[in-house]
Amino acid sequence: MRRAFVVAFAAFFLLGTAWALALPVNGTYDEKQHLVRAYAVWTGQWLPHERVPDASGIETNAFVGPRSLLPDNADCTWIDKPAYHPASCLVTNGDRAHTLVPSAAARYSPVYYALVGLPLRISPDGTGLIWARLLSAALSALLLAWAVVLALTGGNRLLALAVLLVTTPMLADLAGSINPNGLEISAAALLFVALLRRHWAAAGLASVLLFTVRDLGPFFVLAVLALSLFVTRTHPRELLRRAFLVPAALGAAFAVFWAAVASRGSDLDQGRPVPPTTSGAILSDIVHNRAEFWARQIIGQFNYGETTISIAVIGLWYLLVAALVVPAVWLGDRRLRLGIATAFAGSAALLVALELYFAPKLGTHFAHGRYVMPLGVGVVLLAPSADRYARWLSDRGWLDRLVLVCAALAVPMQLYALARVMTRFERGIAAGLNPFGGSWTPPVGNVAPLLCALVGAVLLGVIVTRSSVRPTPVHSTANTLSN
Repeated sequence: MRRAFVVAFAAFFLLGTAWALALPVNGTYDEKQHLVRAYAVWTGQWLPHERVPDASGIETNAFVGPRSLLPDNADCTWIDKPAYHPASCLVTNGDRAHTLVPSAAARYSPVYYALVGLPLRISPDGTGLIWARLLSAALSALLLAWAVVLALTGGNRLLALAVLLVTTPMLADLAGSINPNGLEISAAALLFVALLRRHWAAAGLASVLLFTVRDLGPFFVLAVLALSLFVTRTHPRELLRRAFLVPAALGAAFAVFWAAVASRGSDLDQGRPVPPTTSGAILSDIVHNRAEFWARQIIGQFNYGETTISIAVIGLWYLLVAALVVPAVWLGDRRLRLGIATAFAGSAALLVALELYFAPKLGTHFAHGRYVMPLGVGVVLLAPSADRYARWLSDRGWLDRLVLVCAALAVPMQLYALARVMTRFERGIAAGLNPFGGSWTPPVGNVAPLLCALVGAVLLGVIVTRSSVRPTPVHSTANTLSN
């Protein structure tokens, strides 16, 4: 088990590391907001007291920090539409003089930022950013590796495969950047698996993280608990075990405390007129535009949404998911079908609700597909609970083949997504696939990120397809953890 965990951790960490090394500053969604927040937490600035205009002229909460934290034009790669320049447009500086630095994440929970922000406090520049990204990648890797090992010790290869499939290129990108969304999704994946396996210590750790890293955490914890207990027919009194109850209660208490002290009402004030809209117009836009963006982003639509990958790759990834989920729905019992349907419908409904609530206040789109991945991963992770499907595959000798094919196809898709994004930043948005050369080069060069992604993806495939971990009965695991 220990060996399997080490290999799984190395696999997930290398995947995250590939993105950490490949991306420029602010190379993924809102990273400039989160890295400023991380620096602020480590300098004792837990709440903002100043406001300054950001790059778009909107009044935004701000912290005191050195100019070296961000390039002078951190948005230059995506804000000049439709040019979308390569990252060579970024103008960095080493000025440690303090100024007011805006952050739209200024009132977010400090937990994630306290875990990853120390390197930015020591070195508030590009070097500190890379080390902070590596810390973030390591945290997500710990959670995902634990989930894989729990699946394998339960003898459930399909569940291990499900963890591989929810680790989409988008999740690898988020894990390897400064963004709490990556840790949130990883914690939700571990919570699902831990509850399915009745591993209360892992469930406790996952729940305390999910409660505290982002605003929607309490909702996701309750949703995951309800779905997992319903599908597995586990009595709620099982949650009274100390290994789960204590960390979950602490996480819930902190979530309530932070909600009370960090009101976000002022964050919605744009300081400028907001174009009027209607619910009908928003729903129409969802049907014709946003729904496709949400579906694409869950697999891979990068930077600030402008960097797309092949629709064939996205479609193939969803086909691999369907190969696991559709037969499970067909062969599973009524509870499993209802659980999977609820996870899917709940994710879609939450995205629509977020868009209907925030879009009129902000005057722009708000919801992203990645926001609901902590619940959406349940569609995939609940599917292996269909024992009839696993037996049906085993009886025909197809179980190992299915796992092998899915793992083998995931390797080149992970590598392709990274290469596509590297090309975009090195050569520009319209350049053909070529992650070598260009006007900008990652600080560690072109080869290291690609090599990390290749080795990580291969190791993940190996641990899922050829692990020698012996199955451990559920009741034994539960008894061990309660001691």
